[in-house]
Amino acid sequence: MSEPTGPVGGKDLWDKLAIVMAPLGGLLTAIAVGSLGFFGSRALEQQQSSEAKLRLYSELMSRREESEATLRKEMFQSIIGSFFDQSASSVDVRLLKLELLAQNFHEALNMTPLFLHLRREIVSLASTPRERRLYEDRLSDLAREVTRKQMIVLEAGGRRHDWTVLLSDSLLAGTTSTQLEDVTQTLDGVERRFRVTVLRADTAQRELRIGLEIDTKGGAGQAEAESGRASIEFDVGFFSSPMIDNTRLSSDQRVGIVLTDMNEFGASLSLVYFPGSRASLREKPYYEDILRKLAEPVAP
Repeated sequence: MSEPTGPVGGKDLWDKLAIVMAPLGGLLTAIAVGSLGFFGSRALEQQQSSEAKLRLYSELMSRREESEATLRKEMFQSIIGSFFDQSASSVDVRLLKLELLAQNFHEALNMTPLFLHLRREIVSLASTPRERRLYEDRLSDLAREVTRKQMIVLEAGGRRHDWTVLLSDSLLAGTTSTQLEDVTQTLDGVERRFRVTVLRADTAQRELRIGLEIDTKGGAGQAEAESGRASIEFDVGFFSSPMIDNTRLSSDQRVGIVLTDMNEFGASLSLVYFPGSRASLREKPYYEDILRKLAEPVAP
């Protein structure tokens, strides 16, 4: 018989390596398990800490909004309740109250009736022409400041176009009209052409009679019935606010005309075309507009 080639009763190289590596493998396994537990626990703690901070921030913001809403409600009730008490306040005091209302609630409240009411009082005020003029200028400056703030918000999400209108004698008399240059604007894939015609001008009241034609050419995802032409006539003055005094269009969009300046020689007009989300807080979208937006595919 042939004799074995390896050593009898001895251990070869692999056996020796297995003896050496066995405790080392256990040590590495223990280190890996410990490291996994440490980093996992640390990641979990960081996640819990971030969630706690987020909940705290949300709670603080909710309380802040609730406190602000309560303050605004009490402020509104106090001012509007005393605004029409003519026996308890002068025109100067009520003008101050209107300034407080306009500066704090111009995005939610239609201020035009209040402006017109106070202007009628100023005109019939038993005072000198200079004092009445100062009150009227103060009222007009306040209305224009409200319009300026609203235009900043609307322009950020929409489109704007400006015109300069020369006021002729025939336009002041209402015998002729002035058609302005057509403007075409595209917003959210919907293209519309706007044609503005100045029908009459009133420099005493600082108002213009406007004819607006809207030609909708449609866009991607827009129903065929939403395309077409519409026309409307309205008066625009310093007391008209674009967030509220606007024309509702299809696809939850709006268009407004703003009178930014006017004198006996000319006037400055601006058209602002903007999405309904930028409109006044008092305006709500139609249900079909909400359903259409929900059905739109989400952009990647």
